[in-house]
Amino acid sequence: MNKRCGTRHSLIRLVRVGALAVLMLIAVACGICSGPAGAYTSGIDSGKFNIYAGGALMGTEDFEVSADEAKCTVELHVGGGVTRLDTVLGLAGELGASSYVLDAGPGGTLSVTFEEHTAHLSLPGMGREFQLGMPRVVMDNNVFCHYQVLIGMYDARRGGVQTFQALVPSALAAASFAVEHVGATEKTASSPIPLSEYRVVIEKAIGVSVLVDEGGRVMHLEIPGQGVLAVRQEFEELMERASQEAEPPAAPAGAASLVERDFTVRSGSDVVLAGTLTLPAGAQSPYPAVVLISGSGPQDRDGNTPPVYVANIFRTIAHRLADVGVATLRYDERGVGESTGHHESANLHDLIGDVSAMIDYLRELPEIDHSRIGLIGHSEGAYIAPYLASRDSRFAGCILLAGASITIDELMIEQIEYQAEFEELDEASRALARSLAPAVRQFVEDARAGKDSSVLPGNLEWVRQHMELDPIENIRKVNAPILIVQGEKDLKVMPYHADVLARAAQERGNRDISVVRLANTTHEFLQFPYNNPNFDPMDPMNVVDELFDAICDWSERVLAKKH
Repeated sequence: MNKRCGTRHSLIRLVRVGALAVLMLIAVACGICSGPAGAYTSGIDSGKFNIYAGGALMGTEDFEVSADEAKCTVELHVGGGVTRLDTVLGLAGELGASSYVLDAGPGGTLSVTFEEHTAHLSLPGMGREFQLGMPRVVMDNNVFCHYQVLIGMYDARRGGVQTFQALVPSALAAASFAVEHVGATEKTASSPIPLSEYRVVIEKAIGVSVLVDEGGRVMHLEIPGQGVLAVRQEFEELMERASQEAEPPAAPAGAASLVERDFTVRSGSDVVLAGTLTLPAGAQSPYPAVVLISGSGPQDRDGNTPPVYVANIFRTIAHRLADVGVATLRYDERGVGESTGHHESANLHDLIGDVSAMIDYLRELPEIDHSRIGLIGHSEGAYIAPYLASRDSRFAGCILLAGASITIDELMIEQIEYQAEFEELDEASRALARSLAPAVRQFVEDARAGKDSSVLPGNLEWVRQHMELDPIENIRKVNAPILIVQGEKDLKVMPYHADVLARAAQERGNRDISVVRLANTTHEFLQFPYNNPNFDPMDPMNVVDELFDAICDWSERVLAKKH
């Protein structure tokens, strides 16, 4: 139930906190302007965007834009294959879009025609109509040159934030866009030519930064919340040359606060796990230490699943704990990063075995105080941590981040029903949850019945093994101190679970139970995007500082003290 994708995770994730469910389908969104058009260039511009996700090149877009049309060919490398999209957007001056065709090859052809304020969308077996403002502008999913059309329709004379109503043909969706001209940037080594920045915020939740040159050509586009970049190839070449000519940065002053070293550990007979050990610098060993246990789905040692989620939450925890004298061990899950194996076929017992291998390795290190080892588990990891601590009294404490008090089959149903009725979500997201609910219930029933497959993809054996793991029974057997941290806007593990877990532990006599509740905070410990003044759509992957403060304060009190 963590922040990652994958077949198991998709069943219990469903609606992503931090963005509208429909909008998450449109990594690069679209717009139809409802205000006056700006001065869009009448010249012809052509080029290529290199498309990156999570820092890795994942595709290209060859495009040509003129006053009459914007057309492109997009090639994306996904899942070992290549997806190709050919699009042609017709333009008719102040009226905006005049036609649109998307050819996805075997995926079929989608087309849009226009009649005054009405867009007629058709694709095999389906037709839809949308009412639009003027001028009409269509920008589609994963088509970056359309942003050049959108920016060209911004009225520079009026300035300020200008609202656009957006149509996303391939997603069959509409959404509001807020576009603002932020201003010019300085000419620097990283930006060797003068640029001007526009910020686009979709439904107040997804931020997009668009940098254009003096002619209005898009040079660089970034979607921070999704780790997506589109960089014009000629601009990328300019940056590379400027970087080679620039002087190397000076080394930071002062002594390092930590030391990190990589390691590998064998788990079972056929899996080798790779990770990083972080040790405090300047402190005297042996150090107290924690093992970081991730949630469901494939995750690297830093807590990321590029390109969907890149927040480096585990890396930050490790570095912050080093400041208070606590070592950490984190690792790439099996089948991720530098670890071998296959994540999707792993069951719960395999994952628990991987954590146990990490613990055994940590206990062999002479730099570690074996009497002061704790566990930090997030989401699924918050099931595993008390399971292990209830069976091994040597652990000095547990931290449960967004942990559930019911078994995972019950949680799957609870969370989809909760999301379907959560009033602060938009209606499109609630409707998506309602539409998925029957399939989720059937998936759970099939897992309980011992079946091998269901209406949704997923590892049914993983679910069945989770059904045998009772979180209440396990936490009652943990005698070590426990910290429970819960986001109040968690749509995957409802906030009440923190109180249920705390009461269960206290009823069996554990008096060192701490509960920290974080307002306007999601399952991933990000700022909740709706009705929250602290949410920044241009920096949505910023984990709240209060999480790290809570972990460090507790670890300093419980683990860092000498016995």
